[in-house]
Amino acid sequence: MNKANILNLKIFFTFFILRYFFVTLSGFDNFQLLPDTYWYFEQSKSVVNGNLNLLRPLFITAPFFSYLQALFIYLFNDNWMFFLEFFQIFFSSISGVYFFYLSKLILSSKNKSYISTFIFCFYPLTFWFTGTFSQDIWFQSFLIIFFYYFLYSLKFGNFKYLLISAIVFCITFHTKSHILLFSPFIPLIILLKNNLKIRLKIKFISYFVSISLFSTLPYGLYNLNVNNTYVIGSSGLGGTLIQGNNEEAYLNHVELDTLTQEQLTRFKSVSYKIHEELKPKMVGKNPKEIQELYIKHSLIWIKENPQKKIELMISHLKRFITPGISKFWHSFDKWFVVLLLSAPIYICFYLVIIHETYLKIFKNEKKFFNDNIWVIFLVFSQIIFTVIFYYSGRFRVITLEPYYIIYSIFILDKIKNLLYINREKQK
Repeated sequence: MNKANILNLKIFFTFFILRYFFVTLSGFDNFQLLPDTYWYFEQSKSVVNGNLNLLRPLFITAPFFSYLQALFIYLFNDNWMFFLEFFQIFFSSISGVYFFYLSKLILSSKNKSYISTFIFCFYPLTFWFTGTFSQDIWFQSFLIIFFYYFLYSLKFGNFKYLLISAIVFCITFHTKSHILLFSPFIPLIILLKNNLKIRLKIKFISYFVSISLFSTLPYGLYNLNVNNTYVIGSSGLGGTLIQGNNEEAYLNHVELDTLTQEQLTRFKSVSYKIHEELKPKMVGKNPKEIQELYIKHSLIWIKENPQKKIELMISHLKRFITPGISKFWHSFDKWFVVLLLSAPIYICFYLVIIHETYLKIFKNEKKFFNDNIWVIFLVFSQIIFTVIFYYSGRFRVITLEPYYIIYSIFILDKIKNLLYINREKQK
């Protein structure tokens, strides 16, 4: 066995053992950390019983996890939870190996990649949902794997890896579709790569877009036939918009101190009165028309409450850039521990971006931007989601924090260089 395979096994088993012990010893079952798990389970049971339609009141679910869970229920009967839990731990550990190589690709240093991988392995927010039966750990893992193949293909002009990255990206947005906000930036990222000839760039873009669109056909055509709407990954623009743009959403995010006990109870599960108010208007409408209804009433609220919408946007953006979790909804101890763990990573990431932006604007140093513009686009795509729809700490963790960890390592390198320079001056 060569050194690379030994290293891969070491990383894999370190991730696996830590995640296995967390899932086993934490005391949390496979459902309690996330309320969504219960309706995922109901959907998967329906799939096993022959109902492939993943329609919900607010949206049509992205298919990967619900169908995968259904497969485990079908194959393993009463033991399905044991096998699905094991497989989630297994797959998230594989993503840990890919994270190491992604770090190495970005940082151009094996030693710095060891550090970032160590942090990612033991950083609790990134493995919190490993044993939870939801889309989250799958999405995070697929996205890491996608970025490894995608960035490798761009750095070395590797067409085979470009094809693999496109396939993995398709699985990723069929797992959790908010990543589609990043998809328009992918052709732009390819075009901005100076090391690729224009013909290769066009080839990369053409194949990536074609594979992505082709992958939507089975689920898209099925929903067009059953639900009268073509689904790209999932369908829920209106449902997502109404969740973040109504009077009680404003109270939930901006006027927390005014909430009654009854509202506190409902808001924990994001249950707003607008859902009940719109039910009579939804009678006899198909899913496409229901989404249009949600959009209509979201826009009515925004038009009637422009100041509140601005306050909501500011609140969401503030929470997006602030490390940690909500102090209102969590205990002080939990809030403080998470802040203590996440703040250094966020601060270092922001310092890197600010520093490199300064070099780009005032020193015309383009290398960082040419090689790493993708992460800026990724963050920007999630800012778009946050401002238009709503802030989700869970989405931020699984979509962005692995890459914040990698880029925070640049600061350690800067500190090391400064210490070296100071030592040299003192000699």
